[in-house]
Amino acid sequence: MGSKTDMTRKEFLTLTFTLVGTTAAAAACSSDNNNATTGTAGTSGGARGGSGGGAAGTSGGAGTTGAGGTGGGAAGACSDPLPEVQSASDHTHTLVIPASTLNATTAQTIDTGLALAHMHAVTLEPADLATLKGGGSVTITSSVASAHTHVFTISCH
Repeated sequence: MGSKTDMTRKEFLTLTFTLVGTTAAAAACSSDNNNATTGTAGTSGGARGGSGGGAAGTSGGAGTTGAGGTGGGAAGACSDPLPEVQSASDHTHTLVIPASTLNATTAQTIDTGLALAHMHAVTLEPADLATLKGGGSVTITSSVASAHTHVFTISCH
């Protein structure tokens, strides 16, 4: 305990909630339940109405009690923070990107969490922000620190 390689409580909680949030988002996206109950579709207007309402879908028409969405921005449909996955490595850095970042019109640089006494920076260019805001995923290579980089895949779900 007390070693520089120990994960702080904050880093542990951030990583845990990021992983749990990613799993929950993946489970919600994999549902094949096409029954509409209540609510409205998300910003794409092509999603089916559902009991959660507001989350954009990738296929299906509006449900019998749901209606296509019209207002708001896609950032509202993203998990907050955005889910990210780091490629395999001998150590892991957390990367917390608030969904509100997608509203920026300039490049946004976010620092990773501390691991093995170093951090990295990840820069999201305006084109990356637009892709994410549209519901897509981007793969970004971090800055060099301690003679290496990491690759993160960030998505908007």
